[in-house]
Amino acid sequence: MHLPIFSTFTAMSSKIRHTLVICCLVLAGFSSCRKSGASWDTNFSTPLFKTSFGIGNLIADSLLSQNPDTSLTLVYNSVLGNYTLDSLVHIPDTAVRNNYTLPFGQTILHTGDPITPGPPNNTNQTVYPLHGVGLKTAILRSGIMHINIRNRVRKKIQFNYQIPSASINGIPFSQTVMVPGSGPGGSTGVFSADYDLSGYTVDLRGLQHNSINTVITVVNANIDPNGLPGDTVTVSSNDSVVVISSFKSLVPEYAKGYFGQTIQKIGPAESPFNIFSKVSSGSILLKSVTLNFHIENSIGLDGRINIADIYSKNSRTGSTVHLNAPIVNTPININRGTETHTSPPVIASYYSQVLNNSNSNTKALLENMPDKIGYSLTLATNPLGNVSGFDDFIFYGYGMKASLDLQLPLALVANDLCLADTVAVSFNKPDSPLSRLHKCTLRLTADNGFPLDATVQLFTLDKNAKSTDSLISVPTSISAAPVDANYRATGQTETIIEFPVGETKITNLLNASKMRLVVRFNTIGKPSYIKIYSTYLINFRLSGDFDYTIKLH
Repeated sequence: MHLPIFSTFTAMSSKIRHTLVICCLVLAGFSSCRKSGASWDTNFSTPLFKTSFGIGNLIADSLLSQNPDTSLTLVYNSVLGNYTLDSLVHIPDTAVRNNYTLPFGQTILHTGDPITPGPPNNTNQTVYPLHGVGLKTAILRSGIMHINIRNRVRKKIQFNYQIPSASINGIPFSQTVMVPGSGPGGSTGVFSADYDLSGYTVDLRGLQHNSINTVITVVNANIDPNGLPGDTVTVSSNDSVVVISSFKSLVPEYAKGYFGQTIQKIGPAESPFNIFSKVSSGSILLKSVTLNFHIENSIGLDGRINIADIYSKNSRTGSTVHLNAPIVNTPININRGTETHTSPPVIASYYSQVLNNSNSNTKALLENMPDKIGYSLTLATNPLGNVSGFDDFIFYGYGMKASLDLQLPLALVANDLCLADTVAVSFNKPDSPLSRLHKCTLRLTADNGFPLDATVQLFTLDKNAKSTDSLISVPTSISAAPVDANYRATGQTETIIEFPVGETKITNLLNASKMRLVVRFNTIGKPSYIKIYSTYLINFRLSGDFDYTIKLH
């Protein structure tokens, strides 16, 4: 849908420059026949700028939906809270240290001899502290395992590290590496490497499949089997192999288990509400407002939300309106989502409560013309405990979201509803003959396509957007468009405003970087609730009649 929006044309048309140049050239041709210092006054008329005011000067086009009759409905969504995987499941970085001290006294080891105890002593179980969360399985979206091996034996060691409980495409994690032996003077041989765990499925139930949060690892090490046959090395209790495996930045793509009972406070907080950001003053009355309070739960757990407060805040006026509705201070139970094992992987559960003129003060909430929506609520997870038997689930990118969906038909009563916008201009360029203007009359033409009475003011601004002068200082009336029996505009009404500009204002005009139009709308004297259509526009044209002095030297 294309809606009319503010557009700016050239601040000074080429016509004025061409006119002045031709005048100067023609008059210069007579300079040889005239006495030095002669001067002439001349007059010319030229356009200065064009611009349009449409509904886009009130509300961004992206928020508007056009109905079949081209009337408009404002559609807006505000998210009050978003509960995601990282809010529920955080796997901390964990380091596992395996220290293999060799037998007391001196021992002779041959090529290929093991230096770690045999099964099951070389199998380790690491339990992650997940703070009330008990995971049975997880698929990792990302994560790193860092292995650091320190060898004090004076031979290379072949090292094999396995995670039987972590697999990708059915193949368990297994890495075999060669670790340098210790050097002269007792220096330690070191091996260090990172391994990507993205995409691995991790069974966290332990060796007996009856645990939670448990990772199984298996470590095996042998004297370099590629050494010379019969080669030996003497080791003592001072020799050791230290293996540190560190799991870092583990982020699940999917997790299953029990996510615990938690109570999370959301807010008090405020979100920007920019629907009325272009309105600088005035007030409105709305015919109807519909708010849909909506909860979408794509997590496999039950929840309960309690909304303590929702309010609209107008920072310009300092006014705050609190929502009075059935959803406030009433516990709302939320059913869990359903796992599908297809695409999409989960079917969300929904809760919805429609708020309108009959069951709430939503109309007053929006008539406050807020720039912020405030809220305060609490979310409890698994309020009845582990009713799923460790079958809670969550997918990355899916969560629980609470939001407000607004539908606002643009039918309103306007009381000095003030809109403003600026037009970039550039009159006073170097060597411009306009610097010799001594008098002018400006003409602002307004073609009003809104069925609303309006007034307009016009100001000059400097490069810092600070007002330097008022060309139309007193709000001047613009007539409403003609209407049919339903008060829908059938055309445009032209209003011409002329005003003289003296030398001081001419100076401010020439030095202006921008011009600011301020328009105020009123529906006084009209039936209540004028409907707004996408075709409505006010077109402005500013032109001038200039008196200009030409001097010959």
